[in-house]
Amino acid sequence: MYRLVVIDDEYIVVQGIKALLSRLKLDYEVVGAAYDGIQGLEVIRNEKPDVVITDIRIPGLDGLSVIETAKDECPDTNFIVISGYSEFAYAQRALTLGVKDYIDKPVTAEKLKNALARVESGWAKTRYEDDKKAQANREKFQELDKIFEDGVRSITRGDAGSFREYSRQAIACLKELYPDEQDFRREFYKHLCVLSDVLIESQKQVERGSLVSFQEMEKCETMEQIQAYGEGVLSDINKHLTADQTGSRHRVILELLTYLDEHYNLDIGLSELADRVGMSTAYLSVLFKTEVGTSYVKYLTDLRIKKAKKLLQDGYKVHEVSELVGYNNYRYFCDIFKKHEGMTPNEYKGNVWNPEG
Repeated sequence: MYRLVVIDDEYIVVQGIKALLSRLKLDYEVVGAAYDGIQGLEVIRNEKPDVVITDIRIPGLDGLSVIETAKDECPDTNFIVISGYSEFAYAQRALTLGVKDYIDKPVTAEKLKNALARVESGWAKTRYEDDKKAQANREKFQELDKIFEDGVRSITRGDAGSFREYSRQAIACLKELYPDEQDFRREFYKHLCVLSDVLIESQKQVERGSLVSFQEMEKCETMEQIQAYGEGVLSDINKHLTADQTGSRHRVILELLTYLDEHYNLDIGLSELADRVGMSTAYLSVLFKTEVGTSYVKYLTDLRIKKAKKLLQDGYKVHEVSELVGYNNYRYFCDIFKKHEGMTPNEYKGNVWNPEG
């Protein structure tokens, strides 16, 4: 049974509505009645009904003022206004307050039945929309679970390529499910911790403190900063997977791969790297190729071209990309890019980036 309150300064109207509800056998129970606005507001506060039927012209506090006050305390209550004064100004204000219906006196069985039917139609629509939203959320949570399982699986298999794809999908899904900053921070941090633990189980030499930090995550003040920090942790995990995938468990090589990923745009020679780790250039050259599976020069070139492709996709001009990835000679960059990709940077840019799209 729906709970209903009637407010009208005419006793006969209150009793008439009760009688009509009984005669029509509608699924409503009158749980309270009042004959002025002040008393009516108190009844609404106490009963928190599903529906209130109120006259506009009542003593103490007019009906629209009752509605305006009650809306803040009982947001789920629906209001129907009745009045012998069918003036546009009243109806207009009633609509701004979210009143569900407006009927003139005398209140007949047909008017009452139609008004309540429209209220129930609104409930049905709301329930449908809520159910639809809940179903969409359930499906999104299921999608996140699957993405997370894929991420864990890619770590245990040492599949850096799959983990990169996981990272992209996971961040997009988390942002959609948790638009609130604190929720996003909490859930993202939980995911990062579990992924870090899985990596540590797979690669015992990795220390958790070197991957994820609650203190660092707490310092992030915006969604963008939280995302950037999380992306950094995921990138670090991916570097470990990349090193492991190439057979490299050598601490020095892992350190250099991380350094190169952050400074690929600088003019870095093998001798500089050798000085950085206290090795001879000849020994580092052999060690790098043995551990990574390719020469240092080819690795750096591949890394720069990969970064260049991403910048071109993001809409940067070719001469800008050339400088950003460490090639001060524009023509040399174009030659290297074409040799690597089989097309010029401008041709690649035209294929993948459309400013109108």
